[in-house]
Amino acid sequence: MRIDPGCDGGRGLRALRSVLILALGALVLDVHANAAAPRSRPSAPSAAEAGAPVKTFMGASYIELAPWAAHFGLKAVWVKKGQSLRLESAFTKIHVEEDRREVTINNLRVFLGEPVVSSKGSLWISAIDARDLLGPILRPAGIAVAARPPKVICIDAGHGGNDTGTQNKPFKLDEKSMTLDVAKRVQRLLQGQGYQVVMTRNDDRFVELEDRADIANRAKADLFVSIHFNSFPQSSITGTEVYILTRSTQRSTGANKRETSDRVSLPGNAMDPWNAVLGYAMHRQVKTKLGTFDRGLKFARFKVLTLVNCPGILVEAGYLSNDAEARKISTADYRGDIAEGIVNGIVSYAAQLEAARKG
Repeated sequence: MRIDPGCDGGRGLRALRSVLILALGALVLDVHANAAAPRSRPSAPSAAEAGAPVKTFMGASYIELAPWAAHFGLKAVWVKKGQSLRLESAFTKIHVEEDRREVTINNLRVFLGEPVVSSKGSLWISAIDARDLLGPILRPAGIAVAARPPKVICIDAGHGGNDTGTQNKPFKLDEKSMTLDVAKRVQRLLQGQGYQVVMTRNDDRFVELEDRADIANRAKADLFVSIHFNSFPQSSITGTEVYILTRSTQRSTGANKRETSDRVSLPGNAMDPWNAVLGYAMHRQVKTKLGTFDRGLKFARFKVLTLVNCPGILVEAGYLSNDAEARKISTADYRGDIAEGIVNGIVSYAAQLEAARKG
């Protein structure tokens, strides 16, 4: 916007090897970002710390993008003067465009809470997006709020019982059955690596959304992962997307305008920065494993995410409304790949958290 004055047996062992390899690769962006800036700062840089001017646009605080990015060792290069900017280093490339609520980080789509603004020849981003989304992704070591190492993980198989979720009738697929199958595969893989796994359901039964969060909280879970499959009236739509909780005062990805209700701060918002780290790691690993169309790291106020006391995400692994994607989902091998991608995301997040802790 322009303004004047975005599993089993041998297979499990192979999965473990691939997880460890991917986890090392997942550290590249984090290691570079941590090397590019002092590790002693207690949190992601504020506007003042980064030397970035602050202005108010559309009722929200904004930071000038280029000086903020420089704090992370990223050089700003105009793609189109005043409209499109590339922030780059040897390891990281971020593409930003005016009037968009979407950026790409190393070619992965990440949605912002507020649109990028162009003003007087500079691009500006929301201070909340800089502090609680992009900053944590670039430098987890700068997050002020501590997160527990993921030892207890709550896996939530979406829907169940009389709630079938989305369906593909030609292939006789119910979302509730596919999510439970994937959840059990994730459980086996994680337990094989020494994690303690808590399931919100182990069979075909209905569980209230509030109860799913309560199961995680009573188990003192360190991570919450809800597994789902998508649907859309236009059957050509495909791909994978990951959701984290919408940050306080911001609108969800699917909302066109800010509402008064957006100002609420929910229990899950206490982990906003770590939600961003977990969401980015998960989206990258699941998309990489499946080779699906990138529908982005997004955010919404899904009830299960609003109530958990730990970092939480919701994975939409594919579209049952698309016959080609549904055909893949109907196979055990592909559901195994989904499970491996989710485990890869958890291990990648754990590695980044450990690196941040040591930093």
